[in-house]
Formats: sequence, structure tokens, C-alpha cells
Amino acid sequence: MRVKDSLEYLSESTRQAILHEQTKRYQIAEEQDLTERLLDPVFIGQVWRQADELERTVIRLFVTKATRGFFSKRTWERETEKEHRHLSVGLTKLRRLGLILTVRKMWSEIGYLMPQEVREQLTNQMLPEASQAYVSLSKTLPYYISAGRGIQLDLFGLLLFVRDNQIPITQKGSIHRRMSQKMLPLLSLTDEHVKGIIIPPLDQEQREGLSLTVVLDIALRLGLVYREERELVLDLNRTKQWLHQQPLVRWEDMYQLVMEQFLPHGDWWEFFIQLMRQVPVEQWCSIHEQLRMLKESGFHLPDNAEELIVEQWLHLLLGLGWIQLGMDEERGIFWRWSSLPRLSSEEGWFVDPTGAITIPPLVPLLDVWEISRFCQLQFDGQLIRGELQARLLQSYLAQGGTEEQVIEKLRASCVHPLPESLIEVVSQWARTARQIQMEPYFLVRTAHAGFLEEWREIPDFRPFLTQVISPTSFLIPFSQEKELIRLLRHFGYEPQVLSHVASASRELQPLQNSQAGNKGLLLIERPWDGYAIENTFPEQNEQIAALPKMWTKHFQSYHPQSMRDLFKRAIELKLEVEIQQSGKEKLRGLPTEVRLEMGYWMVSIAGQGGKQCYRLDNIERVRIVVPEYLY
Repeated sequence: MRVKDSLEYLSESTRQAILHEQTKRYQIAEEQDLTERLLDPVFIGQVWRQADELERTVIRLFVTKATRGFFSKRTWERETEKEHRHLSVGLTKLRRLGLILTVRKMWSEIGYLMPQEVREQLTNQMLPEASQAYVSLSKTLPYYISAGRGIQLDLFGLLLFVRDNQIPITQKGSIHRRMSQKMLPLLSLTDEHVKGIIIPPLDQEQREGLSLTVVLDIALRLGLVYREERELVLDLNRTKQWLHQQPLVRWEDMYQLVMEQFLPHGDWWEFFIQLMRQVPVEQWCSIHEQLRMLKESGFHLPDNAEELIVEQWLHLLLGLGWIQLGMDEERGIFWRWSSLPRLSSEEGWFVDPTGAITIPPLVPLLDVWEISRFCQLQFDGQLIRGELQARLLQSYLAQGGTEEQVIEKLRASCVHPLPESLIEVVSQWARTARQIQMEPYFLVRTAHAGFLEEWREIPDFRPFLTQVISPTSFLIPFSQEKELIRLLRHFGYEPQVLSHVASASRELQPLQNSQAGNKGLLLIERPWDGYAIENTFPEQNEQIAALPKMWTKHFQSYHPQSMRDLFKRAIELKLEVEIQQSGKEKLRGLPTEVRLEMGYWMVSIAGQGGKQCYRLDNIERVRIVVPEYLY
């Protein structure tokens, strides 16, 4: 879970308590809110440098043992069994600093979560120097699987297909096989790239066509498409926003999504990912050396770790077009980040007089999308080839486009003046267009003319009053229906929409998409599913503080029932006790068991002389000993 998402569940008072704890401990002067501070690498570096040994041990456990920074309470107790009492102190300190948050499942089972950005920054503090794995290759090494052209181009082709076709969805929520067969050739990501993904429930998924399932899942989670009843529909507004993003921003968003969805769960996987993120673009690395670095950092890797990394992760990144892979004569595997997906879009296309368009990889994708309404597009590796066609252009004009818009869109990213002969061809096709298009409009009828007179004075209403047909009526396109209804309600009106009228164009319904669009096609099972952030700020010694003060402050006698409770609580908290039997010296040790034996209550205490059993009836005085570091 990200820092921003997790902190949303904390109240203002809890956030202020965490900030106060951070300021008090690290003497921080600058004004920052909690989100900014937890995202600040300087602050996280300061935490690591000033952490005591208990805190560092806890941090290492959350970085190296916790799956994506999550421990259920049971798992935490199992991992810290030998030093639970001490490490619980370190855990509480980090919880008070906001570096670890408490989560709860249905008001019962507790867990602990370190947010992703905090975990990444702390991981960076523990990583060895990434350059140890750098290699210089005199030539590009071959690999037996070719790289994909880039997920952004695969998605682009898929979105065009969804825009121009009806995509039915089966009762089980999958794409109909007949339609899948048409969509698969649009992708450069193949089943070979994704066959290593075995995270539940993907291990049960049909392997044929899994690449399409993965790409559709990404599109759904990005909100580019959404399900409407039994059909897959394009969200045009969200798609244009995504295409307009800077390539680096788009890549970062998709990388985070792919990592959260498809990175295998395990204690060393995330550490390897951070090691990858430290590598500069175009720098070749040896996987063997990176695994050696992990082992030196204290990880216990399986014997087939290299095979797992390549098949379950690197092949996926290769298919997405994000990395290159190479294999030498000794079957050593090397990889590097591809620069192309992150480079800014600064190129333009080339148009020849026949209407053929050559589109290099770094042309802004939104410009390519705009000409796709009247150009036939085909992928040729990382190039896109377009062809201006009379049929598509005339259809575009019939839908409300103009000849001037066609010329302007073609000029938008053209690196040279458009050929005059091509402009003449466009004009000729426009003059010979024969399409007639009929499209539905909404008739808005008011009770009296005063409404329209009043709305003309309000700037927000003017875009809707371009087609007034009478003093009390006007027309609006389907695409403006929802926006007008929201505006009317904002100004206190309650419009009556006839129930039998179909609502607006599906391409222009971002509200519906915002609620359901981010639910992907695949439901990946995670250990932390069902847990929610708990709004709590732990006491310094919350369990110790809950003990009766007489148990820890006074060396005295107790009723047998109270003495049994005292010993049981000391066992739970793994705290030592001090006891004195009648006429004997004081003894100190760690109680391990309270049991009924032959009618007498007995307590087992592990002390300097080993483990001994004592009858509670013979113990005159007792006290729980709280170590100094807990105060």
C-alpha cells in the first residue's frame, strides 16, 4: 500500500501525534505534513542512521521477510519468537514514527504494514552498490525470445479495436473466444512472455491467450476501458488523458501497476526489484552478480533463483518492451533497461503525396490517436504506418468532422509541410462524400420562457444554449446530458428525465468508469487482503502500561488467583519475575509455564541455574521486572 492511500485512514489527531513524535525524536525544524515527511528520502535516511539495534532489526525483518511489507500478528510472533519481547519494543517505536501502520481484519486479527515508499527508501539504505553487477558488452547478445514493441503501443492498438468494435463479455466476465482471436494479433506481448506468471489464481488460468488477459487487466486497472453490462467499453476521456501524459509519467504508473499485480510474492523479490531500479537506463547487468549481492545481504535464495527471476519477472518486462535480455556463450544472462518507453515525445511523422504516413516511436500518442479516425494504422515493430483512406475520411466528415480539422490534425506532428497534392486529395474526397448521418439529441423543455432568459445570464449554462428552438425549448447532444443534469441540480433544479430515454453516449461516461473501471480482469490473491488501516497511535509500552502498577512496582504477596494471573501475564509478555520463597533468598528468572499438578498450582521459571518448578503456595512475594529500556 502506498503512503498516501494508507494515511487517508488516519484521523488528524493521530497524524499530529505521529508528527510530534518525529519532531521530538529527530529535532526536525521544517514544516512538513506527514505524507511529505514519509516520502522524504532525507528523513528516511536520518531514521536509518539514528535507529537503535532493535529498530534496525525490525526494519530488516520488514524489508527482507515481510511479503510487500506485511506481517500478520501470528507471522510476526513466529518470526520474532526468540526475541519477541525486545523486538516488540522496536516495532512500537517504528509504529509511533508512522513507518509501520497497524492493520486489522474484521475487528479481530491484527497485522502490521510498512508502506511501499517507506520500504523502498529503507531498502535503498541496505542495498550494496549496484555498480558491482555492471558489465560492458562489446556487442548486443542474442536471446531466444524477442522483445515486445512496448505495452503503450499494445494498449494503443487494443484501445483502437475497442473503440471501433463491440466487445461482448461472457457470463464469467471474460472476452468471448471469437473476439479474443481477433485481438491477440494486435499484441506484441505473447504467451511465451507471460507463461512464468504463476501467482494465484493465475496458476489456474488457461495459458492460451493469457497475454491478452494480462493486457486487458492493465487497461481495466488504468481505467482506459470498463465493463458496461455485458460489454467492454472505451472511456474516451480517460484514454485521451492517458495518451497525453508524459512518457516517463505513463511508464512509472504502469510499472507500479505491473509490479503490484504480477511481481511474485516472497521475501527477496522486492529487494531484487529495488536493485534493478538503481541501474541506469541502457546499462547492462549480470543477473548472476546481482544474485550474489543478494546473498551477501543476508538473503537465503533458492537454488533455481536465476531461473525464477528470468521466467517469472524478466520475461514479462521483456514482453512489455521495458528491458532487453541477452545470453552469452556460457548461458550467462544479462539485462538492461530500454530507454525508449521513457523518452519524451519529440518526433514527428512523415506524410508522402499518396497519403502514406510513417510514424516513428517518439511521436505523441495523442496526435496519432486523433488521425486514427480517418487513417488506417498498422504496427511495424516500433514504427506505426498509416494510410489516409477515402472511406474512413468520409465517415469522419459524416460524424461532424471538417476538412479543415483533417488538414490540421495531419499537420500537428508532421515534420515537413503537407504535400499540396495530398491537400487536394482530401478536398476531393470531402466533396464526393455521400454519407448521411442521423444522430439523436435531447429536447430540453422548460415550464416558461423565464428559465432560458435567466440561464443566458449565467456563464455555466451558455454552452448548452447553442441550439434554442423556441422560447421554452432547446436541444443538446447526448454527450451533454449528464453534465447538464449535474449543473441543474447544482443550481437547485430537479430535471425530469423520461425513463424510457437511453442515456448518453457510452464513450463519455467517466463517472461510471471511476467507480468500477479500476477493478481488473484478474483478482490476484494477496496475504493482506481483507485488512484495513486502523486509526491508532500506540503507547510507548502499550502492553506494559496496561499491567497493574502493583505487579511491577511492589514486591509483595498475592491471593493465589491473582498470582496465577500475574505469572500468566508475564509469560505472555516474556517478562522476567522476581520471587521469594519462605525463608529463602530472592530468585529472578523468566516464567515459562503455569500448570496444575497433583492438586497444586506450579510455575516453571528459567533462571541462572536452569529451569525450576515452584509451588505457588510456597511463594511469599513476587514482582514483574520491567527492563529499563522499556521505560
